[in-house]
Amino acid sequence: MKGRSTVARAALVYLASIAAAFAVTMILVAALGFSPWRALRTLVTTSFRTSFGFEETLKKTVPLIFTTYAFTIPFMIKFFNIGAWGQMLFGGTITAVVALTAGETGLPGVILIPLLLTTGMVAGGAIAVVSGVLKTRYGINPIISTIMSNYLAIQFLNFVATAGPFRDPTEGHPMTRRLIAAATIRSWGIVPQAVVPALIASVVVYLMIRHTRLGYEITAIGYNERSARVYGINFNRTLLLTFLIGGALAGLGGTIEVISTQRRLIEGFATTSGAQFGMFGIVNALIVNANPIAIPISAFLMSVLLVGADALQRTMQVPVEAVLLSQALAVLFVVVTRERLRSR
Repeated sequence: MKGRSTVARAALVYLASIAAAFAVTMILVAALGFSPWRALRTLVTTSFRTSFGFEETLKKTVPLIFTTYAFTIPFMIKFFNIGAWGQMLFGGTITAVVALTAGETGLPGVILIPLLLTTGMVAGGAIAVVSGVLKTRYGINPIISTIMSNYLAIQFLNFVATAGPFRDPTEGHPMTRRLIAAATIRSWGIVPQAVVPALIASVVVYLMIRHTRLGYEITAIGYNERSARVYGINFNRTLLLTFLIGGALAGLGGTIEVISTQRRLIEGFATTSGAQFGMFGIVNALIVNANPIAIPISAFLMSVLLVGADALQRTMQVPVEAVLLSQALAVLFVVVTRERLRSR
C-alpha cells in the first residue's frame, strides 16, 4: 500500500506540474494573438494524426533516450554530465569515418552495423571518461570539462565533414558523402529499426541499476557518499564507470542518428526543434528524477511535444520557443513540488 501511495503521489506531482506548465504556455500563446485551444490540439495530437508524425516522434525519442541516460547515470552519484551532446557528436563523427572507410572494403551489413554501433559507444565513452579522469586525478569539476568537450566535438565534426576524403563536394553545408546501404538501418513501416537498440539499452540500464553490484554502488554513493566510502566502495572507480557508461550511451545515440536518420554525417545532426538533444536529455532526466524506468516513457512524451512544436511553427507561426518554455516550466514546477513534499 505504501508503494502504491508513493507512485500515486509522484504521478499526481507530475500531472499537476505539467498541467500548470501548459496553462502558463497557453496564456502566453493567447497573449501573442494565437488560439490557445487550436495550439494545444496541434501540440498534443500531431504525432498521432498521421503516420509521418508518429514516425518522426519515434525518431526523436531514440536519441533522447540515450542522452537522458548519459546525464542520468552520473547524476545518480551527484555529478553532472553536461557533455552528452558532445559525446553524441563524437560518437556519430567517428562512426561516419569508420563507415565511409570500411564501406569501401565491401563488408556486409551483418558485420558492419555491429562494428559501427560498437565504434560509437567506444568513441562516446572515451571522451566522457576523460572528464572522469580529470575529476579523480586533478579535482577538475566535470561540469567544466564536459562543457568544454562539447566544443571539441563540434570542431572535430566540422573538420571531418569538410575534409577532402569524406566531404560531399556537391553540398554547401558541412556534410560527408552518403553512407552505403550496408552501413545504414531502415524502418519497419513507420517504426524505425533504431527503436530496438534504444529499448535494449533501457532494459540493460534498468538491470544494471537494480540488479548488479555496480548499480548498488551507484545507488549507495548517491544516497551518502561518505558512508559508501567508509563501507569500502571505490568512489573513483564508480565515478569513472558512470561517465564511461553514460558517454557510451550518448555515443551510441549519435551513431544511430547518423546511420538511421541522416545516413551521413551532417553538421547539426544532434539538434532538433532549435535545441540540441543533450539539453533535452537533461530536462527529461530532471522531470523523472533520474528514474531509469520512466525515462523511455518521458522521452516519448517529450518527443510528442517537440513534433507538435514543429507543427505549431509551420501551421500557426507560433514560435517553437513557447513549447521550450513550457518544458522548462514543467521541470521547475516538478522539482519545486517534489522538494517541498520531501521536506515535509
